Amino acid sequence: MMWRLSFALAMLVSMVAQPAFAEAKIFVAASLVDVVQGLVDASGIDGLSVVAGSSSSVARQIKAGAPADIYISANKEWAEFVANQQELLPLFSNRLVLVSHQDVTLPEIGGLPELLGKKRLAIADPNHVPAGIYAREALKYMGLWADVQNQVAPADNVRAAARLVQVGAAPFGIVYASDAQLLGMNIAYEFSQVAHTPIIYWAVQLGVQNPEAAEFMGFLGSDAAHVIVAAYGFLPLEEQ
Repeated sequence: MMWRLSFALAMLVSMVAQPAFAEAKIFVAASLVDVVQGLVDASGIDGLSVVAGSSSSVARQIKAGAPADIYISANKEWAEFVANQQELLPLFSNRLVLVSHQDVTLPEIGGLPELLGKKRLAIADPNHVPAGIYAREALKYMGLWADVQNQVAPADNVRAAARLVQVGAAPFGIVYASDAQLLGMNIAYEFSQVAHTPIIYWAVQLGVQNPEAAEFMGFLGSDAAHVIVAAYGFLPLEEQ
């Protein structure tokens, strides 16, 4: 009987001695939830979960103590905000497009204020959400911001802006090309990439070196990951 008790105690000590890692949480911008989940599924790595929101909101959650192992953002400043000297990894890029509720194509965008009339232009909040910041930059570059800023319907994130257009609450909106592709939205106009700061997604591994998180960071640079990213409408960095 004593040997059984000794064996059980030895097993318990052995189990306690093994390093235990909680599920690795990947905090991502709203525009990335689908592609990152696709990457997680394709990686074959167990113990990964995706948490999505605007880049700014999830960054603040991390700073407030949320247990994030990886953070991926469309804005370098927000990535640096949470990085704590950890190295940032550039992943891929995106384009900015004007989407419309109706099936229209605009050869140029100068007439947008007249097309809006008294209706709203849906964009992510330009004060802190990357997609909205890029949208404001593009509209300023094209000399349109002063004419439309009072009609902007600021959304919590880029997906929320897209939904406003989908349901007809706003006739036009500015979102990422990847969102427009994934959601099957009508693209009325594609902005030149010179109209705004390059849209680059950045990843950073945070905190304790969770082995699953480290493995996933390695997978992000693989050829298999690049194929998945392209299928979701994102661009390789060299196309910036």
